[in-house]
This record gives sequence, C-alpha cells and structure tokens, in this order.
Amino acid sequence: MSDDPVSTDDEPLGRTVKPLTELLAERILADIIAGRLAPGDRLKEVSLARQHAVSRATVREALIALTRTGYVEQIPRYGARVATLDRNDLFHLFDIRAALMALAARNCAGSPDAPHAAITVLVDELESLADAPDTTPLQFSRPVVALQSLLLQASGNPRLTPLYEQLSDIASWRLLRGRATTFHSAERRRECAADWRAVQTAIAARDAMGAERGVQQAFAHAAASVRALGEAREKGKRR
Repeated sequence: MSDDPVSTDDEPLGRTVKPLTELLAERILADIIAGRLAPGDRLKEVSLARQHAVSRATVREALIALTRTGYVEQIPRYGARVATLDRNDLFHLFDIRAALMALAARNCAGSPDAPHAAITVLVDELESLADAPDTTPLQFSRPVVALQSLLLQASGNPRLTPLYEQLSDIASWRLLRGRATTFHSAERRRECAADWRAVQTAIAARDAMGAERGVQQAFAHAAASVRALGEAREKGKRR
C-alpha cells in the first residue's frame, strides 16, 4: 500500500487546521477579553510557553500578532504586556458609534418598511431581562447587539453596517463588548431597556428626530456608566 496521501476534492487537512501560533493568540485574547489577563499585565514568554506547552518562538509570534491588533503592547527593555485601554479613544468611539446608530434609527423611522414587530420583540426581551434578578451582563447584551444590527439593516443605507462593524473590531471596543461592562448592574440594565423603548416608540410613531435623540441618549448613558465604573475602579486602586 502506498504511503502517499489519498487525493480528494476536499481541502487538504493541513490547510484547514489553524496554525499553532493563531490558536495561541486566540487563547491569550480570550483571557484578555474575559479579564483573566488585565490591562498592564506582563506577558512573559517563558511562563506562557510553559502554561500552554508550546515553544517560546510560538509565544513570541502570537504576541506579535496580538500587538498588531492592539491587544498587546511591546515596551522597550520590558517586553510584552496587555495593552492599557485609552479611555479617550473609547469615548471617541462611543460618539462615532452613536452618530452612526442615530442615523440608522432616523432612517428606519422614516421607512415604510421598518421592521416594527421585530424591533418591539427585542425591546420586550430587554425589559424582561432587565427585570429578571439572575440576568447576566452578557445575556443582556445579546438583544442589544441584535437590536442595533436590525436598525442598521433596516436603515436603507448599505454603508452603515460595514462602517459600524469596522468600529466594532477596534481593540478597546471589543474588550468593552466582551466584558459587557455597560450592563454591570440591574439599575443600568433597566436604564438601557428604557432608552431603547423610547427609540422603539419613536420609530413606531415615525418620529425620525425622536428616534435619533433616543439613540444618542442610550449611548450617552452607556458612556457615562463606563466612565463612572472606571473612576470607581481607579479610586479603589488608590486606597
């Protein structure tokens, strides 16, 4: 029997399996997003190689890949560490995303084909989750993301969705989204549900300006929540 691989029409196995470097980068990124690795934590090649049973060269390549995407930063004569969030950059992203989503809501309110029933279902879900005592931040974030995606799709502007998704790939925003920081308390979740109910009501009434204001208020409340949480953590560190 020949030792040569059997020729098939399928993609060769070696081309379908992710490289070890990419798998390690994904594992480290998951730890960063989950908070197991905090901003500023040092990423030592020896420790990571031992922890994940890989070579230091593999660790080095994975860290370089994460540096390119903004999750890791390389410090001269120090090494790699988890990138610290630029708070100003984060709040600038809130402003830009709010503007894009406000445009989507305004267009949706003026459209005769607006998916009113689907929007109502998602807002109803938000209110239900907000009132449930065992709701987790990540559970609550899912209908929020779905609602935003729905408004973008219903806006009639095909440029909005790719622009919005491009902003979503920025490292600081992915970290915020991955940890669902803006939904850390029941009070905050109820506030968010109320904000999106106002947006839904305005769209149902075909009130374009009201829908735009409602979205801007929702993002302003989210940004204020993140800012307050960050300030509280800073105070806790100084004690």
